[in-house]
Amino acid sequence: MTNPLYPLLLERYLSPRLWGGERLKDFLDLDQLPFEDPLGESWQIYAENRVLNGAYAGTTLQAVAEILGEALLGRASVERYGTKVPLLAKFIDAKDKLSIQVHPDDTYARSHEASSGHLGKTEAWFVLETEPGASIVWGFKETVSKHTVREAIQQGTLEQYLNVVPVQSGDVIFNPAGTVHAVGAGVLLYEIQQSSDLTYRLYDYQRRGSDGALRELHVEKALDVAHLVAGERAKLQPHVQKSGWQTLVDSEFFVLEQREVGAELELATESSSLEILTTYQGSITLRCGEQSMLLSRGTSVLLPALLGSYSLAGTGRVLRSYLPSG
Repeated sequence: MTNPLYPLLLERYLSPRLWGGERLKDFLDLDQLPFEDPLGESWQIYAENRVLNGAYAGTTLQAVAEILGEALLGRASVERYGTKVPLLAKFIDAKDKLSIQVHPDDTYARSHEASSGHLGKTEAWFVLETEPGASIVWGFKETVSKHTVREAIQQGTLEQYLNVVPVQSGDVIFNPAGTVHAVGAGVLLYEIQQSSDLTYRLYDYQRRGSDGALRELHVEKALDVAHLVAGERAKLQPHVQKSGWQTLVDSEFFVLEQREVGAELELATESSSLEILTTYQGSITLRCGEQSMLLSRGTSVLLPALLGSYSLAGTGRVLRSYLPSG
């Protein structure tokens, strides 16, 4: 019997964070949370999330990837990563500012973090909502030395060296591995990234965790991988394709696009990569063969690479992510 291919809805992984807030709970229309701490992140599409619908219900996405291989992941993904799910999509709600952090690339991850099973981490942010005065950190004001950074961390003065960038709804930020960065207070965003949870915390404002202890820093690993240079081009300028999709990010690790959906839109997956669709405004109906599912705001779905034709209709806006074919 042929293994079925269909759009996969996954159970969200909700992550409490000390810097989280209330907006993500409202954005996702959640009645209640399974914890008392603020909600900081919702991992929408992740290898360890379980499938909610169809023949693979109850199975993790990674397990499905190992069953279906290229039919789910796509040729480009399998050639690069084998049967590992290559992408992670999440929402982040920062009521307070996040730590100053940096992520390693694939080479460093394989040589220094092999036991973790994680890839390196290049990521992109699509800003959904902001409070007045919201900003991010992206790189430094000017090139700095490792000695200067270490000394500033010890003295609690690193902030004076950081490049702070104001942001608003619709902004697109690209964070290649090695970029020193942080989400500022008052920002709700969508993140697409390599499937990795490798984060090196460089600085955290002397904050303490729920246990009362200072939060752990990873200064030496961070300095191993960080680009200690002036941050100049944090924001990307989107461009519209002939197809009507607006390309937000076009990198070697993933493509991120967005568009408005109105009248029925006929689409099809490509054999090179899976697709991740996320509705961030309104409500959209996905149809594939005889199947139909409603993608309300904050809903993500994974489309297998060999799924083929599908359509979108409704009133809203959707984000689409996939691996480039080359």
